Amino acid sequence: MISVAAEKARMIHARYPGLLFPIDMEYLASAEGCEVVDWPFLAPVKEVKRGRWIGIAEGVSRRERRYLIAHALAHQLLHCGNQLRFLQWQKTTVLKQEQEAEIFAAHILMPQPELDKVIDLPLWDLADYFDVPEELAGKRVSDFATEEELANWEEMNWNISP
Repeated sequence: MISVAAEKARMIHARYPGLLFPIDMEYLASAEGCEVVDWPFLAPVKEVKRGRWIGIAEGVSRRERRYLIAHALAHQLLHCGNQLRFLQWQKTTVLKQEQEAEIFAAHILMPQPELDKVIDLPLWDLADYFDVPEELAGKRVSDFATEEELANWEEMNWNISP
């Protein structure tokens, strides 16, 4: 599962080689055919992807907004259909797609080449550098890391326990 989502993120980075950090997710979503709209969702809803539309709850922080757009873009690129129809699917399908979207979001926001340059920073500094939630940064360097990344970081003598 990590390889499919991580590979899709690599493909997107290859398609847009001049991206600066932190990545402008609104630009990237637009370039991939999506339109981001602010919406007055009621809690706990923060993001909905339907067709080419990505609805983001009004008032979320910039950091969370970037993450939510990356998550929704993953559904656009990896999964067919609207994510509003989850209630009709089996729980395992939902969980698999959500996990893939999380992995893609982590890899699109924190790609390996840039992460390798700053991998020795403390977790909170990684989160600041990439402008992502600290929890996502932690998962990116542990649960969502590829075997290749883990081997490289071990070779660099970096302690992978965030």
